[in-house]
Amino acid sequence: MLNKDSSRFLLLILLVFINTTVFAQFTIKNMQATRTAVAPRIDGKLNEMAWQDALPAGDFIQYNPYNGASPSQPTVVRIIYDDRAIYIGAMMYDSAPDSIYRELGERDDDDINADFFTIDITPYNDGLNAFEFKVSASGVEIDTKHAANYRDKNWDPIWKSAVEINDSGWVAEIEIPYAAIRFPKTAEQLWGLNMWRNIRRYREWSTWNYIDNKLDGVFNQSGTLTGIEGIKPPLRLFFIPYVAGYTENAAESNTWAYSYNYGMDMKLGLSESFTLDMTLIPDFGQVQSDDKIVNLSPFEVYYQERRPFFTEGTELFERGNIFYTRRIGGTPDGYWDVRDEYQTDNIIENPEEIQLLNATKISGRNRNGTAFGVLNAVTSNTHARVIDSTGAEQKILTDPATNYNMLVFDQNLKNNSYISLYNTNVYQGRDRYIANVTGSEFQLKTKNDMWSLEGLVNVSQKYHPDGKPEFGYMYEIQAGKISGNFRFEYAHETQNDTYDINDMGFNRRNNRFDNDVEFEYNIYDPVGVIIDMHNEIGFYYDQLYAPREYVSFDIGARNRTTFINYMTVGLNLHLSPIASYDFYEPRVDGWKVKNPPAGFIGGFFSPDYRKRFVVDVNGGYWAGTEYGQSGYKIGLEPRFRVSNQFNVSIDIEYDIFWNNLGYVTDSVDSQNEEKIIFGARDVQTIETVLDINYIFTKDISLSLRARHYWITVDYDRFYDLQPDGSLVRNDYNEDHDFLVNAFNVDMVFRWIFAPASELLFIWKNNIYNEKNEVAKDYFENLRYTFNSPMGNSFSLKLLYYLDYQKLKRKNRKKI
Repeated sequence: MLNKDSSRFLLLILLVFINTTVFAQFTIKNMQATRTAVAPRIDGKLNEMAWQDALPAGDFIQYNPYNGASPSQPTVVRIIYDDRAIYIGAMMYDSAPDSIYRELGERDDDDINADFFTIDITPYNDGLNAFEFKVSASGVEIDTKHAANYRDKNWDPIWKSAVEINDSGWVAEIEIPYAAIRFPKTAEQLWGLNMWRNIRRYREWSTWNYIDNKLDGVFNQSGTLTGIEGIKPPLRLFFIPYVAGYTENAAESNTWAYSYNYGMDMKLGLSESFTLDMTLIPDFGQVQSDDKIVNLSPFEVYYQERRPFFTEGTELFERGNIFYTRRIGGTPDGYWDVRDEYQTDNIIENPEEIQLLNATKISGRNRNGTAFGVLNAVTSNTHARVIDSTGAEQKILTDPATNYNMLVFDQNLKNNSYISLYNTNVYQGRDRYIANVTGSEFQLKTKNDMWSLEGLVNVSQKYHPDGKPEFGYMYEIQAGKISGNFRFEYAHETQNDTYDINDMGFNRRNNRFDNDVEFEYNIYDPVGVIIDMHNEIGFYYDQLYAPREYVSFDIGARNRTTFINYMTVGLNLHLSPIASYDFYEPRVDGWKVKNPPAGFIGGFFSPDYRKRFVVDVNGGYWAGTEYGQSGYKIGLEPRFRVSNQFNVSIDIEYDIFWNNLGYVTDSVDSQNEEKIIFGARDVQTIETVLDINYIFTKDISLSLRARHYWITVDYDRFYDLQPDGSLVRNDYNEDHDFLVNAFNVDMVFRWIFAPASELLFIWKNNIYNEKNEVAKDYFENLRYTFNSPMGNSFSLKLLYYLDYQKLKRKNRKKI
């Protein structure tokens, strides 16, 4: 018979593992939109009769910090519509209007100290695909397009808003043209709807339809919007021509070059659901410079995509993780071959970037929840011009004209689930192989969003003109509990040793057989001095696929806690309790290096961002059990909000790693035996990023970003790699020490002078130097950097947005 203590213990286990499905129950709300004959003037006043006739919606419910509680201030929203647009009028009542936060920022910047109002619309009411429109009390507009497990913050439709602070609080008045969203062609619309309000001084978010923060997902917890009848999806035809001028000089040249570009983007609505986007001879000179680093690993560096065409409206092409858009128009395959083979003085021209001729994408989703997407891009032949050994000029093809293509089908299923089919294809001409990847991805959820099963399978193929095709495959499966305080997940991934998606995708390594299990216990509601807490522990066991050899076993644990003063702290632990093997660092097939057991402990501290001056701090310590390996990292980021228009931050990261083991060189000796040399090196990195932003108005801004990256690599001793992965000290003594500096500045003046129309002035400065010695003094090294040759680029770019429907209406008025 169970005693009293045992009964309590069993009850606790049942509550934690089983009864986590008990959540607060709220009914799904419905809001009725009212048709208007006269469109309101978007001025933030809500004084037209149409607003008085509309039905109000209120009774918002807190999302955080007190999920399910009444908010501190009331909110009332009205929605009206006509044949062209839907209009939202929101009154955010506030007992202290002078305390409303209203920091300015650039468009799409929601990381500002300001109150917000947000409306989420899911036109197909599927709980997965949504359009989000957000406006701050300072008038900053943010828009985001959401799909299953993805979000696109670079989506920039044309819509209108106005805000005003008055004696009762603040008002947001919004106009969303039907051309900005996609919706089914039906007599009466049934849309998913939710609205959010953020009161920044209380760090309080509330929603119109209750969202349980213990449940997975947000849009699946929306209310509904009805009453919109007799509207038709309009013709969506937009042209965005541009012209750009450049004056620039390279670091190794004292002469200035002048150039200009022009081209155009076009958007065409093929139906109420599908859109064609095209770019012809695009110019991406305004995008932020890459943060260049020294890569000591055997793997390629991943750089973030920032080019507008490849960041906007591409959420459907994220399926399967097989498309890395930086492959299109990247560095020519033969660029480094030319650099290695010819002296700098003999290289007349060696383009670092492939010219993109045009790119097209078609995407959308119909009323049945079926989505279709196709993306096609064409790049030109890229040539280097050099002086050969005879003194004659020679033209070298560094990258052939290439066609890139991706095709996606996606189907919404019950319970916010989906399944996708996709394919990528790269064609570089008859004398080169064709690269092809085909796959499927799915996620299945239970009705209450408590459990999930998801997975994907991909097959890669390469068809050579004169050889046997190469085939590879991978599959991944994940299953677990995704809602409630207690969550867990099991994941398995297999990639065989011939799986290759890197012609159009990005995959650091194949040949893997990985098994992971993770457990979470999270606190979502305030308890004592804690607002919320997230805890996670995971176990990770990795092997090679072929031969099935052990690679590593790791344990990771993380905690993040936010206190009632909104100070957030975190702790990270990572332990490799037994030795692991790296089969890639030796850079020679069939070899491996043995890494000793090691551990890492780190954490971070982040204060309340409502304060004018804050300092984020992070750091960690790492140590191995052999070779005297250890290291630490520390990061500081002071942030100073000088005013609602002016802010400055500087992010400093310092890393030092003593006796880091890495590949140095390899050769074949006189007995035809492989000889691989490793080195123990001290690697020190300092990275500093300065951000300065001045916002004149919500449409005019000046930003400056300066980054300095300094790495020194100082070798102490060398080893011979043994076939079993161990290292034996040798007398190798060649000098491989080096340092690298990378410095760049991106300054952008932006004026949005009309909807989606911009005038941009850009200055870019870059320095890159390296030398085979190690400098110890930071400021001496900084002087050396600024005395090095530098490149500069000044450009002016004008984009003008032309809306066919708007031009048509203007012509009618003239008649």
